[in-house]
Amino acid sequence: MKKILFVPYTFSMGGGAEKILADTVRNLDPEKYEVTILPYADYNIKTEKVPEYVTVLPGILDITRAGKAEKLIKHILVHFCPELLRKWYIKDQYDMEISFNYQIPSFLVKETKNTKAIMWVHTDVYDLKNSTLQRCLQRRSFRRATKIVVISENTERSVAEIFPECAQKIVRIYNGIHLDNIRQRSKETCDITLQSNAVVFLGRLDERKQPLALLEVARILNERNVPVHFYFLGQGELETEVRNKISEYHLEDRVSLLGYQQNPYPLIAQGKIICMLSLAEGFPTVFAEGMALGKPFISTHVGGVQEMSQDGRCGILVDSPEACADAIAQLLADEVRYQQMSQACLERIEDFSMARQKENIEKLLNSL
Repeated sequence: MKKILFVPYTFSMGGGAEKILADTVRNLDPEKYEVTILPYADYNIKTEKVPEYVTVLPGILDITRAGKAEKLIKHILVHFCPELLRKWYIKDQYDMEISFNYQIPSFLVKETKNTKAIMWVHTDVYDLKNSTLQRCLQRRSFRRATKIVVISENTERSVAEIFPECAQKIVRIYNGIHLDNIRQRSKETCDITLQSNAVVFLGRLDERKQPLALLEVARILNERNVPVHFYFLGQGELETEVRNKISEYHLEDRVSLLGYQQNPYPLIAQGKIICMLSLAEGFPTVFAEGMALGKPFISTHVGGVQEMSQDGRCGILVDSPEACADAIAQLLADEVRYQQMSQACLERIEDFSMARQKENIEKLLNSL
């Protein structure tokens, strides 16, 4: 039996990467793999459910309880002296250590004589072009990797371009989606009823997801008198700013903040379009979940969305709030096109099934 340690940034924020990690470990054979999860940060919003045979350790940093000094010290250590944190928090010997994204999680794992290191990258790394320090730190980590797993063509291209010396380590494995589970949960009772022509945003209210840009879209469509209502599912540090902007733009009748939802699928099922204008993504789980329910998406040109969109059959890629507003208005006005895209979503999502991901993951683990 192989002992495997997964190191995500967090396992308690209810994000897409956390769902993917939970699904990944849930599908590993417990007779072949003994799995432990060690998060860097605990946010205590939502911990994903995993089988009893998977051990989830307390995070290295409890965001809700740690003072400023502890946060600063551990931030410095994880970037510049990760060996100290490894000594304090990684007590056991593992056959494999797997970081579940780049930057902080990857700083905490490394290949040794008895341990293989897999660094799983869930977004493109083009942002490192603008930071010499972060790029150097990531290069240090990638050099300690046995393999680098990427989840899309765009992610693979970004890693190979910025770290060409690591290109031979790259393995592409698409994220898997539990299609039957999503569809079943979408039928559960929900006490929230969305208006017709609902556009759904599902993610953290933070700079990376750009919820304020989507409010610009809502403002534009409101000025054009396009009948559409925006629903924001999530919470985050920009929530106050989002509320203020809704008030400033007089969008109270056009935008609803529904907060974090334990089961968002009945709401996605009621929606018409999934829309996010993120600065960076890997393989956005929310779009895949929407596709499983036949919902087309609109997105910026990030991560694996080009592959997911299948050249515009399942999603529309835009580069500005104005273009996004145009895309929403046109799609809502063309029911024939909408139904064609909805059907294309149901067909395309089969390429990203959990069974296929499981097969590829076990193939990688058994090869090391």
